[in-house]
Amino acid sequence: MAALQRLLSSAWLLHLLVLAALAGWILVLNAPFPRPAVALLEAHQLEILGVGGGLVAVLALLYRRANLALQAAVISLSIAGLGVAPSPAHGVTAAAILLPINILILALLDERGLLSRDGLWRCAALVLQVLLVLGLFRHQPAWLEALAATHFLPAAVSSWSSLPDQGLLLGVLAVAGLLSWALLHPNPPHIGAFSALVTATVGLELSLMRHGSLVLPTLLAVVALHLLLFAVLQEAHRMAFRDGLTGLPNRRAMDTLTQGLSGRYTIAMMDIDHFKAFNDTYGHEIGDQVLRRVASNIGRVGAGGRPFRYGGEEFSVVFPGRSPDEAVGALEAVRQAIADTPFRLRSADRPADDKRGSRERSGQRGEQETRITISIGVAEPESTSASADDVVQAADQALYRAKKGGRNRLAR
Repeated sequence: MAALQRLLSSAWLLHLLVLAALAGWILVLNAPFPRPAVALLEAHQLEILGVGGGLVAVLALLYRRANLALQAAVISLSIAGLGVAPSPAHGVTAAAILLPINILILALLDERGLLSRDGLWRCAALVLQVLLVLGLFRHQPAWLEALAATHFLPAAVSSWSSLPDQGLLLGVLAVAGLLSWALLHPNPPHIGAFSALVTATVGLELSLMRHGSLVLPTLLAVVALHLLLFAVLQEAHRMAFRDGLTGLPNRRAMDTLTQGLSGRYTIAMMDIDHFKAFNDTYGHEIGDQVLRRVASNIGRVGAGGRPFRYGGEEFSVVFPGRSPDEAVGALEAVRQAIADTPFRLRSADRPADDKRGSRERSGQRGEQETRITISIGVAEPESTSASADDVVQAADQALYRAKKGGRNRLAR
């Protein structure tokens, strides 16, 4: 059940559904394509790609995601190039080589904004590629033909694809790299780049299978642009409803959840004991490490609890459909786990790499340690007319009693 909940709340879900629908559609691809749609896509390919890519780029820039905007431009320009190339094979050769390289690089580069020095260099690199490809189309099409005719992959590998060997190899490497990166860092921009690249590359493959038809690559480019659009919207939602330091949902997310609560539920308010003194003694960087450590424990709360960073050193957990008696066990487990785990203070010269730091710590007996504890207040609605704000206030009062009673305890 927990795994299902993680999947349903994951940024992967929407992209996997689209890719699954795409795979299912390809299996019945032999069905006739509606003639009006064919005529529309062939007659207005550039307009469709320009408007679609432009809208995604503008929205991405509004949320300061220049790399996603440039990825939308790369997809639109790559597929638009099929319509201006001397032949479909020329266009596919250029697109199959440049598309995966650009999408992979833009997905891995840090976000710097469009008008920064790095952003302008990226725009310039994209413009230079466009000019280079147009120059090859006009003056050296034979070079692209020779490139497409160069085979170096084993026949058993290249036989299942119509793409040139260079494009096939780069595409597989880019897709594998993006998939690995997206699994390690499952944020919307990385997932969107992966799913968009897969979709656009399938469009290039189908273009050659359909003897250079522009219909399928244009249609799949529009789907790829929509996947990038989904990524922009998911990233905007994450920025609005996730705490950047701890990764937990923030207070706005909690307010959204509690607005829809009714019937039985429990709210727990948590506070790190002596956090201000700890922050003043060791500094804000160490304080941030403490917040992340505590958030990591609270994020694993059981009994169906939904954890949030409420603000500052305060956290909260909402238990929909649970009474305090049902929630206390999970809360006590979190409190005990935090109290029982020593917190090792990271020195200023400690390696940034956790594994290397762990190896170096293994030989150090005098490393400074401290203990972190939290206090918890728990409350439920006292009547059917009680609002979630009333329950939060009651939980805060219980938290005050826990502090007054000696800290590192739970009060109701």
